[in-house]
Amino acid sequence: MRPLTIGFISQDWSKFGESRVPNGCTWYRCVLPSNALNSLGHQTHVGTGATVEGKKFGLLDDLNRIVNGHKILVFKLPMHISHLEGAQIAIASGQKIVVDIDDWFDNLPETNRAKQITDPETNPTNNRNIYFSVIEIAHALICSTPFLRDYYAAKYPGKPVFMVRNSIDIERWPTRNTRKSRPTIGWVGATPWRANDLEQLSGFFDQYLTSRKNKFHHSGHIEKAPVAAQLLGITSTTTGEPMRPITQLPSLFKQIDIGIVPLNNIEFNHAKSYLKGLEYAAAGIPFVSSYSPEYQFLADCGIGRIANSDEEWIYHLDELQDFIMRDDEAKISKEVIREQFSITKKVNEWVNVYTKIMDL
Repeated sequence: MRPLTIGFISQDWSKFGESRVPNGCTWYRCVLPSNALNSLGHQTHVGTGATVEGKKFGLLDDLNRIVNGHKILVFKLPMHISHLEGAQIAIASGQKIVVDIDDWFDNLPETNRAKQITDPETNPTNNRNIYFSVIEIAHALICSTPFLRDYYAAKYPGKPVFMVRNSIDIERWPTRNTRKSRPTIGWVGATPWRANDLEQLSGFFDQYLTSRKNKFHHSGHIEKAPVAAQLLGITSTTTGEPMRPITQLPSLFKQIDIGIVPLNNIEFNHAKSYLKGLEYAAAGIPFVSSYSPEYQFLADCGIGRIANSDEEWIYHLDELQDFIMRDDEAKISKEVIREQFSITKKVNEWVNVYTKIMDL
C-alpha cells in the first residue's frame, strides 16, 4: 500500500467557548476520512490554511502547529482569498489540489442564509466566487452525491470528478432502548440554512400532533433564528434545546422518537446528501423524509421512509406510533449503517479516490 499524505484545509469551523471545533461539513468530509486514513497507516492532517515563508502552503492543525509538505491538499469551502492564493502557491510547488463539494453553491435558494453570507458584493474577500475560482484551478473534485458529481463533470469537462457518499462514525452513537410511551416527533438542525423545507408540513402537522397527542422537539436552535415549530406552523406542545458542537451531536437526538426530514422538492435539495437521515438512524430513531434522490437511495437500502404527500406523511407517522414498529426499524437501520455506511466500511473508497488523484 502506497502511503498517502493529505492535508485537509477547511473554512468550516465554529467557536464553542474557547475551543475551535469543526462544523458538520468539516467533520464528515475531512475529520472522519482523515482519522480513518490515518488508522490504515496514511499521513493526514486537518486544519486551517497557512502560508509558510510565502513559498509553501499548508495548514494550522488543532495544536496550532503549521504542517506542510502534503502531496494532496483538499480544500473544504475555500471562500477566502487566502485559499485561492494558497492553492496557486501549492500548484506551483507541485502539489495536487482537490475541492471537496457537499453543497450546491451554484444555485443557493434565497431563503438559505449562505446566499447572503457568500455574496461577492457584500463580502469581497470571502465569497462563493472565490470558491468557484479554486474549483476551476483544482486538479480534481470529490462530490458527495450523484447530482453534484454529474453537474460538475458537465460544467468542467476533462476535469476528474469523483464521488464518495457521506458516512458516519457509528461507534460514537450509543445504543438506545425504544421508548414505549407516546412518541415525541422531532427535527434536528438550524433553520436559517433551509430552502423553505419545514414549511412543507405546515398544512397538516399541527393538527396531526394535536389529534395524536404527540409532542414536538427541536434540537439545534441557534440565536436570532426561527424555531422549527414556527416554520412548521405548530401551536401545540413543543420542547427544544440549543445547537451543540459536533463532538456532542448524538446528545441532540435523545429526546426524539420519530425523526422528520421535510424537503422542498427543488434541485438544490436533490443535490443534498442523506446525512440527517443517517444521523437519525445512527441514533436509533426511525424517520420519515420527503422525496429526494439520496433519501430514496437510503430507503432502498433499508433506512427511513419516503412520503410524497400529506396523506403519505400521516400514514408513515401513524405506523411509527407503534413502539414495536419503531424498535424493529431502529434495529434494522442501525445494522445497515454498520455494514454499509460507517466510515470504517467507506474508508477504502477514500483510499481508492485519493490514490487515483495522486497519480494524475
